Amino acid sequence: MKQKFITFLTGFLIYGLVFGVIMYYTEANKNILRALFSGLFFGSFMGLFEVFINPRIRRYFETRKKK
Repeated sequence: MKQKFITFLTGFLIYGLVFGVIMYYTEANKNILRALFSGLFFGSFMGLFEVFINPRIRRYFETRKKK
């Protein structure tokens, strides 16, 4: 459980921060609040992806490779 929380937190911070910075610099009006909310939203979903879906994808390809 602790490992899943750490994985979620690192995925949330890395993906959210990178996405928020990219959104801030690519927008024409440079709205920091909108970039912050976009980064939080994207980071939370990517953190959940890293915890729940990505291990299943890795497991699938590892078992497929062994056959």
